[in-house]
Amino acid sequence: RVLGVLGQGGMGIVFRAADTRLGRIVALKVMQPRFAHKTKSRQRFMREARAMAAIKSDHVVTIYEVGVANDLPYLAMEFLEGEALDSLQKKVGRLPSSQVVRIGKETAHGLAVAHAHGLVHRDIKPSNLWLEAPTGRVKILDFGLARLNSESHPVSQAGLIVGTPAFMAPEQARGEVVDYRADLFSLGCVLYWLCTGQLPFKGRDVLSTLTALATEQPEPPQAISADVAPALSDLIVELLHKDPRRRPVSGQAVVD
Repeated sequence: RVLGVLGQGGMGIVFRAADTRLGRIVALKVMQPRFAHKTKSRQRFMREARAMAAIKSDHVVTIYEVGVANDLPYLAMEFLEGEALDSLQKKVGRLPSSQVVRIGKETAHGLAVAHAHGLVHRDIKPSNLWLEAPTGRVKILDFGLARLNSESHPVSQAGLIVGTPAFMAPEQARGEVVDYRADLFSLGCVLYWLCTGQLPFKGRDVLSTLTALATEQPEPPQAISADVAPALSDLIVELLHKDPRRRPVSGQAVVD
């Protein structure tokens, strides 16, 4: 039973709803009717649902049910109290280093599980990292841009830029097929932003941001904020290598 609107994204509307059979509140994501009749859009929506349902992690939002009602695809997921990371940062400013480390560690944990299932998120950014109340535990949201590495007929073909430029890996910006290391780069961008209050690659618009991403090397976080621990600064620099082969070898390596 739909109780109200929580938000609206590119293809879907998210409602607060009651599961009348199990007696619990859920977040119900329903595909917008104007997209539901398009085969590729339905494929992408259902791919998100299947991708998220396959992941069992304390740091990825849990999917309860996937289905179609009135010819509209939907997915029911756990209802999360709390707020997105970008919302928190706007309210309180820079977070303590201990909190930055915890957020990075928990995000890397969630990514490690997703990557083990052959999934690449491709849009890790502050608005997709939810801090669950009351503990602030990280939950990764919105696998709508994810795809199976082994998928033989991807809905998003190589050559199409998908993601958010300010947090995007260089190979993703070039429209290349990406792997888990693109998510690690994006995590590096998030950590850089948390530590310094600045984006590592800045531009007035999408084109200038992508140009900075391709040509510029950001200063180490410690050079901007002296209170950033050297080891954390070094890890962020490693995550932001333009060459994917020089980034950490896995999400678990980032956790370690």
